[in-house]
Parts: sequence; structure tokens; C-alpha cells
Amino acid sequence: MDRVEPGLVLGTAGHIDHGKTALIRALTGVETDRLPEEKARGITIDLGFAPLDLDGTRLSVVDVPGHEGLVRTMVAGATGIDLVLLVIAADEGVMPQTREHVAICDLLGITRGVVALTKSDIAEEDVAELAEEEVGELLASSELSGARIVRVSSITGDGIEELRKEIAALAKTAPPRTPRSGPPRLSIDRAFAAKGFGSVVTGTLVGSEFGVGDSVEVFPSGAKGRVRGIQNHGIDTERGAPGMRCAINLQGVDVADLARGQVISHPDALLPTRTLDVKVWWLAAAPAVDGPTSIEFLAGTAERRARLGLIAPVGEDQLLPGDVGFARLHIDGEPVPLVPGDRFIARGFARTEMGGTTLGGGIVLDIQPPHRRRSDAELLQDLEELAKREPALELRTRLRRSGLAGVEADTLVRETGLDSSLVDATLAELATNGVAAQTKSRRWLASEGVDDLANRLLSTLVAYHGREPLRPGMPTAALRGSLPDNVPRDAAELAIARIGTESGVVIEGDIARTADHAPTLDAAAEELVSKLRDDAAEAALEPPSLREWAERYGSDESRFLDLLAHLERQGEIVRSPGDLWFDRASIDALRDRVIAHLREHGELTTPDYKALIGTSRRTAVPLMELFDTEHLTVRRGEARVLRSSSTG
Repeated sequence: MDRVEPGLVLGTAGHIDHGKTALIRALTGVETDRLPEEKARGITIDLGFAPLDLDGTRLSVVDVPGHEGLVRTMVAGATGIDLVLLVIAADEGVMPQTREHVAICDLLGITRGVVALTKSDIAEEDVAELAEEEVGELLASSELSGARIVRVSSITGDGIEELRKEIAALAKTAPPRTPRSGPPRLSIDRAFAAKGFGSVVTGTLVGSEFGVGDSVEVFPSGAKGRVRGIQNHGIDTERGAPGMRCAINLQGVDVADLARGQVISHPDALLPTRTLDVKVWWLAAAPAVDGPTSIEFLAGTAERRARLGLIAPVGEDQLLPGDVGFARLHIDGEPVPLVPGDRFIARGFARTEMGGTTLGGGIVLDIQPPHRRRSDAELLQDLEELAKREPALELRTRLRRSGLAGVEADTLVRETGLDSSLVDATLAELATNGVAAQTKSRRWLASEGVDDLANRLLSTLVAYHGREPLRPGMPTAALRGSLPDNVPRDAAELAIARIGTESGVVIEGDIARTADHAPTLDAAAEELVSKLRDDAAEAALEPPSLREWAERYGSDESRFLDLLAHLERQGEIVRSPGDLWFDRASIDALRDRVIAHLREHGELTTPDYKALIGTSRRTAVPLMELFDTEHLTVRRGEARVLRSSSTG
């Protein structure tokens, strides 16, 4: 299916009864007040929606309520908008709800908008001019500073066309405010049953696309279904683009299991959370916070009670009016499906100096925060990095924080809300730059953690060579075992591989050694080795046991084991099954005799073997097994025969 072009959403804001709904009707021809109570009372109670076509560009318009008691609904509508149409009546000017709505727009990061000065037909000129001045003063310190002000009348139509042109110009240059990548997310603002169709949800789609036939999950409930159909302002479409107002017909999900505040996305795409770290902006009119405080948390269309605690050094955990800081939120009730970058509003339970109860708001930084004290300096540093919203820095921070346990790429996708392709490409770049590393089990670690392990392993190996100069190297199992028990095996293996590629360590089979290490003998060891060499040659096919050798020279068995292993590596003696060490020349001579016998007689029975060797059973059996392990002979019943590969 062809991709559909992303759209922009225009939302209204402003005080109750300043003419928002009438203005939308004049601009679009659509009556957004749809509920009987809304029509009876003449105010918008729930969100209303309409399309607005401007010079080939279609905007989705969200009409939000202006009543103080319906600010939650206003936030639900404003969360998904890209542009704001601030509506202020010319005959009344700036009102308390105007100020709160502008503050909410600032907190949600809405920076593009236009002001409609409504009811200009009934306002005296000097009153209208005063209203314009008030608007300018209000917006001067806000993100909407410089927004054009257009006088309009929804009754006479004066200024409507000019307003349309201003909105069109704004839409052509305004970047989308809501995400246009990452998992598709539709925050439900309405859910109902349509006769003949089943469950339908509406909302503003952000992230990536939804298509008919897509599998979906309802977060946080976990209900799963499929997209049966998609409409945009009553028109069927095969795909819903980010920024589009969508009505989605769901198959397999009962309407009783759907509610405002839930989010529709792809299965397993989101990690609903009850604990999150945020950057918070506290309004100048809000009271100071000097400890954990209860708030009403509004994000998307979700509403929850929450507890806010500042993340700051001990003694500095105070949030004053107008401050910006970091905080940890603990959500009461059901978890909330969020991703970093989402905006939220914090409201209190008493009026502020501004007139409403909005305290502040901010941006989500981490939906899976680590278990650390809020005064932890490292936690604060992590949040300062996450707040920069740079993918490479964000992934590097999360990798470092995951420690030696590491983290899978899929988990990083859910924790960050980034496209999987972007996460994969960024991780690959970090690996190329030596910042990240991937284990055999496909978990990603910060290289600094692997480097720490590698340095510890290298120090351990060097120390081992110092203690055991005769040994060729350290068994890799012992090297790995020198690390703390809580180091995952694949992280240890990665560190071992790293010292092999970056520190000149040679890994031969299951033995590791530094590149410059060679087994060395001191004078005493040289003397013992000479004696062992002579003893082995004299004993021929009847060598002493390890214990006998140790007792003969008054030393411990482990010492002799190292010396015998040295002679074996030098090719001067041969170790057989049963831990006997034979003179190499004697073994070579016996091998020739065995081959000659087998070529002449075809097989060699055990009694004949003992007679041929001329030794006791103590050494005869190990010698027979030695040639078996060399793949010279193979046992057939009670006899040995030459292997087919040894007959040439």
C-alpha cells in the first residue's frame, strides 16, 4: 500500500464562551458540538472534531472545552495538536482560563499558533484594542510570542478569510510537534460500538502508520485484536498517517474493554509504567514544593493520581515557582503507556494565583528508571544526558546503566520509543566507534564495562604467568572463573575475546597466554627435567607412576605434573590414558612393531599384544588405548586391527 501523507492537527484553546465552537463552524462548516447537553448549554463539554481544507492542505481541527472544570478534556485534546488557534473574545479580553490554556500550551511544547479575536463585531474599538494589548502582553513571555492576531466575527464572517490565510501560511511552514516515527500510538479519546461494525475508537495518531489488517494491542489492558477499518473525518482509508485524526474499527476487542486514556499500538510495542523520570517545568503561579507531593497526572488522554519527588542533591530538593528540574513520578492505579519525549501536565487540588489548578508539566525522559536514590549524582547526570534527546547519547546512557547484564535491542526500542531501524543503526555506529559491544546472546553492553572486565582478566593472566612460569598458559575456564560470580558468562566471554584482539593475548583452544609468554625453567627445574628425561628413556615401556616419581625426588605431585607436561610439549615424552608418561623413542619403536605385526597377521589379541610389548598389564592396556586414541588401531571384540586410514 502507498504511504499516506502525515497531517497536522489544529487545536483550539481559550476561555469558556469566547466563541471557539462558532469559529470552527465558520471556518469548516462543521458543528463540533455533538452531545445534546452541549447543544442545550451552548458550551463544549467533550472534544469536537472537524476537517479544515486550506489551499490543498487538510488540517484536522480539535475543538476543546474552555470551562475550568473540563481542563482534563482540554489537555486530552491539546496533547495531540501541532498548531493552536487561541480564541479570545474582543469584548472580554484575556480571562483566567485563557491564561491557564496558554500555560498548558507552553508546557506541552506547542510553539506555533494564531490568535482569533472573536466577537469583534460587538466590541467597541477601544475595547478591542485593549484586548489586543492584553493578548500581546500575555504571549510575550510564552512560546506563542509573536503569534498573529486576527479580528473575526463568526456571525458576520468578517476576518474569517484572513484567518484562514494565516492558518494556511502557518501550516505550510510549521513542523509537526507530535512524533512522526516510532511505534504507532493512538490515545483513545472516544470508544463506542457502531452498529454493524463493532468497536470503534477515535484519537490522533502519532508515531508511525496504522494499516487495515494490522495486529494491535490495547495498552495497558493487553487486549489484542486487528484493525478492521480506518476513517479520517468519515472517509475510509487503507492507512492512517501520523498526525491524522482517526476512527479505527477494531476486530476482536469488545467495546466494554475500551476506554479513554488507553492507547492502541502494535503488540508488545510499548512498556506501560507506574514509575518514570521526567524533566519538569513549574509554573510561576504554582506553590513551592519541598518534598514529595501528590498531583493529578495528565498525559495523552490518560488521567492518574501520582506522587512527584524531586531528583536533586540532598538539601537542594526544592522546586520553587518558575523552576525547572528533574523528578520521579509514581503513578497510582493502572500503568500508563508512555515513551520518552511524551509531554504531560501536572495539576494540583487547589487554585493557584493564576486561577486554575495547573501546577506545571514536562517531558518524559525514562519509563524504566533504575532503582537509585533521588539524590544520586549519577542518576542526575543520566537524566541530563537523556534530556538532550539525542539517540546516540540516549542509547549510550542506557547501555552504561544496564551494566554487565546488558540489554537487548528490542528492549531499547520499547524503552526509547525510537524506530527499530534507527536503534539498530545507532548501535552499529556505537560498536564501530568502540562505544558499544554485542555478546553472542545478542545483548548490548557499554564498552567501558567490557574494558573494565578485560583489564581485570589481563591482570589476572599476567599474575598467573608470574606464579606459574612453567605452564603454557591459563585455562580460559579458570580465567573466566576469576571474575565475580555476578558477571554474566557472555559478558566474560566477550571480555576474553577482547583481550585476544586488543591486548595481544593468544587464545589456543582452552588456554590463554600473553603474546610474550613462553614456559621457562629455573635451575632447579632444569635439573629435575634432565633427570626425568633420563628416567623415562631408561624405563622405556615401564615408566614409574607420577607418585613414584614425586617420592623418588622428594617433591609434590603437582610440581612433577608441570615438569612432565613441559617434556610432553617438547615432544620428548608421550602421555597415555591412565596418566603414564613414556619415552618418545620407545613409543615410536613400539608403534613400528605394532604396525608390522598387524600388516602380517591382520589383528592383535590382548595376550599377543602383552607378549609383543613385553610389559605388565599396568602399562600394556594404556599403551593399547594410546594407539587407539592416535587412530592407529581400533578394537574389534578382543582384538585390535589397523584403522582403514592407517593401512597405506
